[in-house]
Amino acid sequence: MILSRRTSRRLGRWTERGVLLTTGAAAGAFASRLDRRRRHMARDRASSSLHHAGDRAVRTAKYAAGVAKGAAHEVTAPLHRSTGDIDDVTLARKVETEIFRPADAPKDKVDVSVAHGVVELRGQVDHGTAEKLITAARRVDGVRDVVNLLHPPGTPAPHSPVSDPDDVRARAG
Repeated sequence: MILSRRTSRRLGRWTERGVLLTTGAAAGAFASRLDRRRRHMARDRASSSLHHAGDRAVRTAKYAAGVAKGAAHEVTAPLHRSTGDIDDVTLARKVETEIFRPADAPKDKVDVSVAHGVVELRGQVDHGTAEKLITAARRVDGVRDVVNLLHPPGTPAPHSPVSDPDDVRARAG
């Protein structure tokens, strides 16, 4: 096939352009292969930043929830404390802790029992010790009344008041 001079010039330009385009594409692919490490590092950095931002958001949300919970507790805590209702076993342990705190306290000679916030002290102790124990028991938060069933050694034990639940509740006030 014989081409005119004009046609061969046109094909030459296209061929030159094609060669340049192909060479450019090959060079770009080769350069991108060499630059893959940098691309992956940039991708990993961006992924890490997003991950850490998510962690920070979760941490901030948990902190805000804790602050809100603390504020709610602060507001409602006086309501819970004002009732002073704790169970009798806990109150008995609190009273024992207070009255038996001194080293010379007669731990083995006094029994403490609690019913509806009314503390009963039973045992054999001298008069001065009995007064100290009763005073210490009255100072404990949650104690409504103290019934003294303590007696000096050698004297008969006093009898406890009537144990009718309605009477105990009435004494508790």
